[in-house]
Amino acid sequence: MSNYCFFNTVKAWGGGEKWHLEVASYLHEKGENVIVVAAPHSPLSEKAIALGITVKTIRLSNLSFLNPVVLIRIAYFLKRNKVKSLVMNSPRDLKSAGIASKLIKAPLIIFRRGSDIPVKNNLLNRFLYQQVVHKVLVNSAATKASLNKNNKDMVPDRKIHLVPNGIDSKIFLESKTNKLYERQGDEFILCTLGRLVAQKNHGFLLNLAVELKQRGVCFKLIIGGAGPLEKALKESAREKMLLKEVLFLGFIEEPKNLYNSADIFVLSSFWEGFGYVLAEASLCELPSVAFDLSSNAQIIQDGKTGLLVPEGDVNRFADAIEKLCKNEHLRKEMGKEAKRFVKNNFEATDIFDKLEAVIRPK
Repeated sequence: MSNYCFFNTVKAWGGGEKWHLEVASYLHEKGENVIVVAAPHSPLSEKAIALGITVKTIRLSNLSFLNPVVLIRIAYFLKRNKVKSLVMNSPRDLKSAGIASKLIKAPLIIFRRGSDIPVKNNLLNRFLYQQVVHKVLVNSAATKASLNKNNKDMVPDRKIHLVPNGIDSKIFLESKTNKLYERQGDEFILCTLGRLVAQKNHGFLLNLAVELKQRGVCFKLIIGGAGPLEKALKESAREKMLLKEVLFLGFIEEPKNLYNSADIFVLSSFWEGFGYVLAEASLCELPSVAFDLSSNAQIIQDGKTGLLVPEGDVNRFADAIEKLCKNEHLRKEMGKEAKRFVKNNFEATDIFDKLEAVIRPK
């Protein structure tokens, strides 16, 4: 048996936390010895405990790596539990747990880079990526390219392993569904899902709603997710007189319930490492409209499973929505093709087998 430790102290729930939970659960169900390190009372810790996975909780800050007591405690924990493969997801954890694991010469130190954001070219990052980490796991070609954007020698190519995120279509599709919203009259329903943070660019969707309203489109925009920008976004919707057209539902426990309440999925993010929500919406046979940037084209086949538009172009985005709104046959065909594409390319069983080969210690 191999001792895997998934170290993720992010308090919120997002794509990285979902990935850690699913991979840890996959290995746990195979009989591997798995430990999850998470923030106290975080969704990751609570969900892992519910699955019967061993959980250790710890609080870390961005500067915890400067505290030798913290590093020693982490190192002692990793050594006492005979961790052979340490997998981290955030820069904060990489700095603390990564350095601690190097102190005890852990067999395999892996950093999962899940965001299409260039790595800053500074002394600390060069040390972490070149001297601490043994492997860097990326989920898309866009994420891989961002590693060395600011320094062509930041991460040696031999360390980089590209494995896209996987999704268990059987479990996802067989779960019970309860619609979160019932159509009113002839409404065309758009939905989106993501934390209410700057990266997700929800302000663009409010501007889009204004444009659609001016065009006379009968629609409802359902926004799922919670975050620090919630109050500001709701106030913006009120100022733009969109209270009848835009609905904020807060945190969504079961995303499938949101997707099955809508006609199409929309995504306005400035970047995505891998669009979990795009894959999930596709399994629900929803075509998606998103910006043609980052890793979106990895999941959306433009003109086949959805539509990609230039970044920030409200008019082109509105055109795409009107096109799908007015052509139900096209919308249905795109939705069916989206489901086929995701099942054929991102099925969890196939992806996790590839992933295990990367993170398994020799």
